[in-house]
Amino acid sequence: MFQTPMINPDLPTVLYMDDEPGNRSAFKAAFRTEFNVLLAADLAEAWASLAKHQVHVVICDQRMPGVVGSEALRQIKDRYPKARRMLITAHADLQALVDALNQAGVCHYIQKPWEATEVRKAVQAAWKDYKAEAEREAFTEKLLESNRQLEFALRQSLLS
Repeated sequence: MFQTPMINPDLPTVLYMDDEPGNRSAFKAAFRTEFNVLLAADLAEAWASLAKHQVHVVICDQRMPGVVGSEALRQIKDRYPKARRMLITAHADLQALVDALNQAGVCHYIQKPWEATEVRKAVQAAWKDYKAEAEREAFTEKLLESNRQLEFALRQSLLS
């Protein structure tokens, strides 16, 4: 039975997509105390997690049945553009990397077998970038609202 994980708002939420159960288990075991780890075996499971949780980082294996990782990440970018995307693979595939960069906007490429330190640094950098973008958007919205209020006050002043 699937249980909804407890989400700690002080940690980045990472969705790890890999069709291999052992890889998903290893990722969760390695990072469960440092990240909110969500797991998906395929794109359908990823959509369910993305709809239910605010995901900061998506890490997807390139060699997935049904849809390759670079294409899955492109589709995720289209629906969830704020989520940072990373491609992971055990196979040197230059075209997959080019597609992931050009079409899916990946921010990091991870070679399997992954090094925990590299993944940790990449996720922390992506999360920092995610938060900075959110802060910029919030600040911009505050500026726009202040501008609307000033324009309204100016119009009222001119009318009286």
